Amino acid sequence: MTHPEAACTVDGMVRWPQFETLDDLEWRLRTRWSEHRSYLTYSRHRHPLNVVDDTTQLVIEAFPRSANTFATVAFQLSQPAPVRVAHHLHAPAQITDAVRRGIPVLILVRHPRDAVTSQVIRSPGISLPAALSAYARFHERAASVRTECQIATFDQVTGDFGAVIHALNRRYGTNFGVFQHTGEAVAEVYRMIDERAREPRLSRAVAAYRSGVIARADLEMLVNGQRKRAAAAVPTDRVARPAEERRGLQQAVRNAYDSPALAALRRRAEDAHREIISPER
Repeated sequence: MTHPEAACTVDGMVRWPQFETLDDLEWRLRTRWSEHRSYLTYSRHRHPLNVVDDTTQLVIEAFPRSANTFATVAFQLSQPAPVRVAHHLHAPAQITDAVRRGIPVLILVRHPRDAVTSQVIRSPGISLPAALSAYARFHERAASVRTECQIATFDQVTGDFGAVIHALNRRYGTNFGVFQHTGEAVAEVYRMIDERAREPRLSRAVAAYRSGVIARADLEMLVNGQRKRAAAAVPTDRVARPAEERRGLQQAVRNAYDSPALAALRRRAEDAHREIISPER
């Protein structure tokens, strides 16, 4: 019961129902499981290209709705040759396993108000309490290894991703290509994101490109083949970037985020956010 209209008000307090949707229960269980290494074994069967292994050169991880897709696409667009990247598991276990293996890790961090609001709008079956709890656990676990990782905020990623890659190279002594954060380059990133949403049959090819398995020329050949079909509108519920149609719900969900009923969960999530972005000691 995600949206404020799905909650009820008692004595001026927002109350969520005792029993959530099946989607909400699945989210709670999966996000807890994602803290454990067994989740990586499971994910290798479902999303083999996304999971860290001995071929991985970089891990890009984050809580959902934190510029994950923008970062992975922009990163590969900047490379002269494909780089094997593990990404999009939204799993603390992926971060800790990469650190154990000595693989560079880039963690993207968005403020919980924005990340959680975006997540429950994108996935209406997930409740605000469940999303806040998952946000807190993800960042608390990630913070335990933060000194071994490069941290980048949502604003840094979407405002100057080239500077993020520069910082990554300085930390790890790597030589990854640097994104030129121009209007034209950003438009190209969003074009590729839209192509995947518009044509689901391209999803495997785009996933292979973002993971560094195929080169851009190979992807463009597949995209150009699909362009012979009539262009379809980009489905709002699939596109992994800002969508104007979602903005109408934002204020209502943010009002619910600020409700006294969520004070403890909100405080825990915001504390976790402050901890992970704080300067290294």
